[in-house]
Amino acid sequence: MRLPDLRIALGLTASILLTWGCPTTPYGEDDDDQHGQDDDTGDDDTGDDDTGDDDTGDDDTGDDDTGDDDTGDDDTGDDDTGDDDTGDVDPPLHGSSGGSGGATCPGGCVDQVGAVEYRIIVPGGYSGASTPMLLVFSGTEGGAMMTQNLLQVAPHFGLGSAIIAVIDGWEYFDDGGAGALVLDDVRALYNIDNDRTYLLSESAGTRAGLELGFELRQSYFAAFWANDVNAAGAPLQTAGQLGFAPWGNAGPGGDYASANAIVDAMDAAGYRFDGAAPYDGAGAGQHGSPQQFMAAVSFFAGKSRL
Repeated sequence: MRLPDLRIALGLTASILLTWGCPTTPYGEDDDDQHGQDDDTGDDDTGDDDTGDDDTGDDDTGDDDTGDDDTGDDDTGDDDTGDDDTGDVDPPLHGSSGGSGGATCPGGCVDQVGAVEYRIIVPGGYSGASTPMLLVFSGTEGGAMMTQNLLQVAPHFGLGSAIIAVIDGWEYFDDGGAGALVLDDVRALYNIDNDRTYLLSESAGTRAGLELGFELRQSYFAAFWANDVNAAGAPLQTAGQLGFAPWGNAGPGGDYASANAIVDAMDAAGYRFDGAAPYDGAGAGQHGSPQQFMAAVSFFAGKSRL
């Protein structure tokens, strides 16, 4: 797959910086104390956009070819992932949710399950075939802005065919259960690929993402990137217990202590890594860096539980 033209990458960055602002002040190490106060917490989070990792440009990924059983198998070291008992993996390997009834929404729509509101992007080409999914907890910029940013950049980083659900990480701060409800709802409405479901948490969404990805629904995610982190956590189960080795990473956004703690815990649990972990490229030292956000978005394409 070819890399995107540099002019495209720069154009995306400029566009998102204009709509986003990409603040540099972190959402703070004392987020629990700050939550509920003014948004002066610095829309740290997210923006992300695009700037670009070398590996981006996978415009074509997330397509039918990404979740094939052989994706990335050569380098994943799957031998130790407990394939012998794959029938015990939840949800089952090599399968999909079988959901139906959901409509396409290529421009992003607002949906709700119980008391939880979320935004969803469903490509116009969705036909009911097994499809990858990305679940996102936004930062303080909110679910609406995160959705707009992802509409701009996801197709350039291998997620153009993925279904993307966005939860406002500020509104549902420290609420991984909200993510579990949305995950179940999307899987019931659309045919989600069990092996190509991904999780991205951004700044204010860090705690909720860690709870969902490490505790409540760890086995559902092939890959988890915690971006612009402000807290740490550890996986509840090891790769051997899960029956597969998830992929993982963290974008420090200046909080190297939390990022290192997350990655060390992932490593101890048998997670797989692709490149430097924690992320140490452009923007790693700046909260709200579009470069780091783009590295996060480009991380998922082609990754699988298999």
